[in-house]
Amino acid sequence: MVVKRILTLWLLWAVMVSPAFAADVAKIGMVDMQKVLQESQSGRDAAEALRKIQARRNEELGRMREKIAAVQSTLDSGTLSADRSASARQELEGLVDAFKQADDAFRRQMGEVNRRRTERIRADVRSIIERLGRKGGYLLIVEKGQVLYAPASMDMTDRLISLYDKEYEKR
Repeated sequence: MVVKRILTLWLLWAVMVSPAFAADVAKIGMVDMQKVLQESQSGRDAAEALRKIQARRNEELGRMREKIAAVQSTLDSGTLSADRSASARQELEGLVDAFKQADDAFRRQMGEVNRRRTERIRADVRSIIERLGRKGGYLLIVEKGQVLYAPASMDMTDRLISLYDKEYEKR
């Protein structure tokens, strides 16, 4: 009688607990988008293009600085007549204003180019992440920057970069 009760209780416990043991383990992945932007071939190409734009910007601003310095030097020499000095001051103010406007325009342009390239890379990577998630049976893939803690085994960034680089080479 006691054995029967023990067996019944054990069987009841086994039936109640077994679904917990049989539950699927949720696969969760993590991607470091900054690393993708920096280390993928597309990201490196985008960074190189930005460096070239920056170099052209610096050349143009350098020429403007030289003009400003030349006019300032002429003003500082004190050899100009009053009329010519007033004209040089106006020219200097115009050059300084043009320099500030050009610098602001270049900054906006750089920001816009960077934003567009980053969005394009993110969109490309997003489709790869969706495929990885479906094929790999992932329940969730999150961005590393939003995670406070995760084991390194969840990081799938290097795999993503490899797949993205293969797709990027085909273009």
